[in-house]
Amino acid sequence: MILYERKIPKSCEIALIGDTHEGNIMVHRRGLERFSEWMKEKNNRYFCHMGDEVEAITSDDKRYEYEKEGEPIPLRQAQAVVEQFRPIRGRGLVWLYGNHPEQLRRFGNLTRDVVCKQLGIPYGTWTCKLRLFTDSGQVCKLFLTHGFRGTLSSNAKDEEQRRANMAAALKRRLSTKASDCLVMAMGHTHKLIVVPPSHRLILSDDGDEIVQGYLGQGDGAAKYIEPDCRWYLNTGSYLRMYSIGTDGYAERAGYDPVELGHPVIRIQGGKVVDVVKCFA
Repeated sequence: MILYERKIPKSCEIALIGDTHEGNIMVHRRGLERFSEWMKEKNNRYFCHMGDEVEAITSDDKRYEYEKEGEPIPLRQAQAVVEQFRPIRGRGLVWLYGNHPEQLRRFGNLTRDVVCKQLGIPYGTWTCKLRLFTDSGQVCKLFLTHGFRGTLSSNAKDEEQRRANMAAALKRRLSTKASDCLVMAMGHTHKLIVVPPSHRLILSDDGDEIVQGYLGQGDGAAKYIEPDCRWYLNTGSYLRMYSIGTDGYAERAGYDPVELGHPVIRIQGGKVVDVVKCFA
């Protein structure tokens, strides 16, 4: 865990991108190119990387996916990430550690000592709390973690119930990890999920009669934010399940397809106004 503060414009966009897995033949490379192009279109766009930027697994791992299109050497994978993100390095707010580079920790920390050092982006360890502020004060805090063991799944037969179950599981995993973060996000599972603050009906009175209202987004500057008033995000990935002419671990394991991309936090006037999915 590490704590950071970053000053941002009153109106900006922050992409939470992760699980890009450089070195795997299933990487959605064109999607990453479009992400870089999107970042450069406006000077008020920033990003946080949620970890697992490199594949960093050895040839005896069942997930090993090397053919001529891939790069099997982790150090070269890390260097490829540096070159990929170099054009937008000044927009990086923080870069997290992930379970894939963690596999090779006995040889060193590729994320911290290669990627972050060469790009000049703060190293966020596995989990980071990032305080965002402007000249007018605090916008909000972000709770960012690469993620935890297991996946987000549901055996419900109804699609809407399945999505609701995974959203509830995401919220349950994150909600107790911090009390003062308006946005709580994790990577690792490769799912792209956005759970907005609850729009639950609430009743009060004005001294004369009962009036209805709705629970909404909490105050980003508060020391305690009600769990139902926060945003919960699973930040997706850029690793395809299918690629014409070859096969990958997800395909062979029978995993369901996932949406490729990342969420984007939209800030206007020093306030979080929305979080949207950006598809690769």
